[in-house]
Amino acid sequence: MTGIALSDLPVSRQVDVLAALAAVETADQPVPPEGFRGLLDPALRATLDRCLRAQGRVLLKVGDGFLSGYEDEIGRQLAAEGAGVLPPDDRAVLALVLLHCVAIPRAAGRLRSDSWLDAEPVRKQDLVLSQVPESRVRGAVQRLRNAGILRYGARRSILPGPQFARLTPRVSAQLWENLILLAQPDGVMGDVIRRRRIARDEHAKQEKP
Repeated sequence: MTGIALSDLPVSRQVDVLAALAAVETADQPVPPEGFRGLLDPALRATLDRCLRAQGRVLLKVGDGFLSGYEDEIGRQLAAEGAGVLPPDDRAVLALVLLHCVAIPRAAGRLRSDSWLDAEPVRKQDLVLSQVPESRVRGAVQRLRNAGILRYGARRSILPGPQFARLTPRVSAQLWENLILLAQPDGVMGDVIRRRRIARDEHAKQEKP
């Protein structure tokens, strides 16, 4: 583990690291390093990352700022235990939002960024056109908004929320692959993704003692 242990730093520098830690753990938007010595100083930032990793978290560079998120393996373990797993209605509505807001616009070339927050808004009425009943759409949108997974745009349109900025690169890539498999399960890219995942799983099995 890199970075100096927090307890080995002078008290004033410990305060800097803890202030930055509180910021990246609680902010809705990426935290600019200019406001926190614990983010601006590379050595202190390494200590911050060390503190986060000790709790199964990681420091993420998001645009010009920083946030924290779950380390990939910890995230998988929590999901396997059912922690943080969305109920079926919420998963269905979230998938619809991501398809309308991100997948379709990207496929059409209207979005250039790979950020989930670079998205086109969708109206709740458009989600109701799916096979999910209106009452379930309303309830799911409310719960997902409360969790920061969705947010409102102009005129109460719906967009991906700030929690998407906390995804690690690997989890973000897997989510995008899942959307491709959902939208075009029999397409060329879907076949490539399935083959790649099978090969990755086989490799992981071979590496186990």
